[in-house]
Amino acid sequence: MRLSMLRSGPALVLIVPLVLVARGAGAETPYPEISYIVPGAVCRGTTSEITIVARQARRGFEHASQVFFSGEGLQAEVLPREAKAPVERRKLKVTVAPDATPGLHEVRVMTDAGISSIGELLVVDDSVIVEAARAHANPTTAQAVDVNRVIAGAIAVKEEVDCYRFRARAGQEVTFSLMGQRLYFKRHYQEAGSSDPMLILTNAAGDELASNDDFFLGDPMLHHRFEQDGEYIVAVRDVDYGGAPHFTYSLMMTDRPFVTSVFPLVIPTAGPWTARASGYGLPEGPLKLAELASPASPGPHAARLVVDGRKTNTSTFQVTDLPIHTEAEPNDDRAKATVVPKLGVMLSGRADRPNDVDHFAFDLKAKRPIRFEVKARPLGSILDSFLRILNDKGAAVASGDDTRRSKDAVLTFTPPADGRYTLEVRDLIYRGGPGFAYAIEVREDEPDFEVTCDDDRAGVGPGGAVPWFLRATRSAGFDGPIEVRAEGLPPGLTARPITIPATMTDGCLVVQAAPGARPSAAPVKLIAKASIKGLDGKTRQVEHRVQPLEELYMGGGGRNVWPVETQFAQIVTRDDIASVRVTPAAITLKPGQQVVLDVEIARRPPFKDRVTLDVKLQHLGSVFGNPLPPGVTFVESGSKTSLAPGESKGRIILKAAPDAKPIKDVTIAAVAYVSIDFVSKRAYASAPILTSVVSR
Repeated sequence: MRLSMLRSGPALVLIVPLVLVARGAGAETPYPEISYIVPGAVCRGTTSEITIVARQARRGFEHASQVFFSGEGLQAEVLPREAKAPVERRKLKVTVAPDATPGLHEVRVMTDAGISSIGELLVVDDSVIVEAARAHANPTTAQAVDVNRVIAGAIAVKEEVDCYRFRARAGQEVTFSLMGQRLYFKRHYQEAGSSDPMLILTNAAGDELASNDDFFLGDPMLHHRFEQDGEYIVAVRDVDYGGAPHFTYSLMMTDRPFVTSVFPLVIPTAGPWTARASGYGLPEGPLKLAELASPASPGPHAARLVVDGRKTNTSTFQVTDLPIHTEAEPNDDRAKATVVPKLGVMLSGRADRPNDVDHFAFDLKAKRPIRFEVKARPLGSILDSFLRILNDKGAAVASGDDTRRSKDAVLTFTPPADGRYTLEVRDLIYRGGPGFAYAIEVREDEPDFEVTCDDDRAGVGPGGAVPWFLRATRSAGFDGPIEVRAEGLPPGLTARPITIPATMTDGCLVVQAAPGARPSAAPVKLIAKASIKGLDGKTRQVEHRVQPLEELYMGGGGRNVWPVETQFAQIVTRDDIASVRVTPAAITLKPGQQVVLDVEIARRPPFKDRVTLDVKLQHLGSVFGNPLPPGVTFVESGSKTSLAPGESKGRIILKAAPDAKPIKDVTIAAVAYVSIDFVSKRAYASAPILTSVVSR
């Protein structure tokens, strides 16, 4: 993945002093938040204006200076703010290269207070028509549009209905595909709810011809063949007649070949690349894929099919460097299972019809664990996969269903004895059809790990520091330490690599800014590394990218996280806490002993609000990060972790349990939290505190 950016134009060149910008007394400095973007789509090969909108003025874009995108081919210039324009809205001039990656791109805006939360912008091939400001809620006032366009609009108020008039020819077939609800997964503020859009197609007199609610998850799609020349109306509304400014959508109207599903979902790195497709205006046979260069890197890739020289809409494929074994029908029962001669392969199949059950047979060795991992939902399949392992008598001996963040099933199985075992694959509730394809990676379950980072951005003032809380998940018997380092930090920022010890799952990486650090921002990668002894007895150095997580503000004041593509670090010119100082700077505890950390914060004038101190990341009793060594706990009695407005000194008391095991140099930090709202906080850290437990 590459990230593109362009600094703001000459009218917005900022001369930033070393002294932080002053704010109104008593107000926190929140990071900026993208609530939505209008229009939400841009066309390849064009330059156009969009507006980013924040939920609140104090989380707006008054001092926006740079824009960052995930993917390739997008650049943006921050336009000068009009004198009376609200600070929660900011216009950008976006230039999209002709070969820009189609589909959704993450968008972030840099301001003096930090990098924003994520917005998403859709890159399309057709010209974008922006919804008219005037009312167009009925056939009489419907906005005129053309086929082979993308309409960018919003169901902005309750009971709003957006009507669009277009002409169609007798025999013309048009597909209407809307993206709306799929824009919500990465939005920080979830409490406001999401739209449930639907489409209604009528003739000019208002007689309904077709409608659809859910097709692509919660988003609608419908296809219609017109019998007569004439004018027609397509209407967009919320199923429950809800509406809000952030109920944005992009509606594609096309008479070109349109793909609703593809098979297979998995393709080789070197090609040749072909797939069969279901949808509209598509031939029966295999079609070539466009926009992939050989060799393609393993992983998911967006690509389009070519029909008589014309490209379809985008589909997602899993590229693999493993041998591919495709199911051979009929394989609905164990006796006719598709035989797979070895492990280290990718299976390819589809639940072709309701009640379709696919079987794959393997000859397995006793006590050698095998991992079966489905890849379907992120590739556009609607399969809710369910796996079972059957022994040589047909009895189920293991099963696997959902994982933490997906409907894609994962199953790890250790054969009790040598023999033939059968993998059974089906939809959980026995659905089936063209859209129920899958790929399954099958391999020996080698020891491994993954690490996540909460959160996906760090805004640090000169001389300050912030924490990134890490969480490791080890698998298949791996029980060793994991080292984590930061790559790509902008000049002036440093982060001492840390080790998550073998006995721990959480860690804390502290990002520090030099006292004279100049404002800058950059995309960052955290890399986790471990020495792992494989099943063959050989030790290897294994590295994985740490997965960044975006904080989500859930309904009712809950907190959740969502995986995202990008992670950023920035030296900011506006924040609330200049430094967090702790005495002692390192801790050594004996079992049963406790230690007092004296904490002193330096506030950035004029900030005087309440501050809370902690060493963990937690919300409403749920712990999202706890880097304390095993057996070391926070002692509430005697600690002073709530600093009233204007206070600067507190204390944190830690205690080692009588049976605490020895451990050396675990990185923790004293963290000062400033609340932005009920859920969101800005975290300011001390320098890393190396914490050890020694034997008596």
